[in-house]
Amino acid sequence: MGAVNLGGAPAPAPAAAGGLEDVFGAGPSPTPSEDAEPQARMSKVCAPDKSGGVEIHAGFRRTGTAVAMELEFSNISCAVPVSSLAIQLNKNAFGLSPASQQILINPPVPQGGNGRSSVELVVTPAMLAPVPQGQPATPQIQVAIKNMATGSVFYFAVNFNLDALFAADGALDRAAFIDAWKSIDDRKELYGTVSDLPPSSCDIERVQSKFKSHRVYFIARRPVPNAEGQEVVYFSMRTVTGMQFLAELTFKRGVNACKICLKTESAAYGVLAKVALENLLRN
Repeated sequence: MGAVNLGGAPAPAPAAAGGLEDVFGAGPSPTPSEDAEPQARMSKVCAPDKSGGVEIHAGFRRTGTAVAMELEFSNISCAVPVSSLAIQLNKNAFGLSPASQQILINPPVPQGGNGRSSVELVVTPAMLAPVPQGQPATPQIQVAIKNMATGSVFYFAVNFNLDALFAADGALDRAAFIDAWKSIDDRKELYGTVSDLPPSSCDIERVQSKFKSHRVYFIARRPVPNAEGQEVVYFSMRTVTGMQFLAELTFKRGVNACKICLKTESAAYGVLAKVALENLLRN
């Protein structure tokens, strides 16, 4: 569709003569309510020739108060039904490790069959891999799995989506959001533009609903002064480990694109939070 033009680059704060308070207006933010739990975005992590004849897909999602790694198994050529596995994670940027190393698959997956399992993950300080100073945190989590029936051990790496770590207490009232936004140095802002959005992500109310199910909480929505057809929408989110992220999204009527401005004191994880929002908008 050619170049996307939503007007000028998004400002560090909403473009209103009276400042952030005028754009937000009076009144409290809506009280968040939980929607249906989101599904994991699955990706192929093991081909059967690398994992004893078993093809594996993996993904992450938030389930209630826990983080889950979802695993899907396709038994391509393993003669022994897949029924019992052991899992181990290397240290990672999120401090995640399995609550139990044992994975039981019931019913077992025979050759030619498919199965799935959900592995609860917990945050363990000893499993936290420090992020080098000045570097962004890597989303990669390295995993080892052993098929207990055959003794086959296989390894893979899978990228973690930060929204699976977002907590239920990530909502802020408008006054707290304004204070938090102002307190973060403008140099800590991150920008991005998401193009070719599906129709559902061009409808702000549907975006709010989708984001809420992933614990990205709506704060306020206002038209941009002197910019016909443009609206800015504000969201807050917090991880279970206490990292807070604030986001300003700019939409323009008739344009299937969105600009993102994200602010956080947790600079090493800012890119991952922005990518999480971008992926939610794309899907």
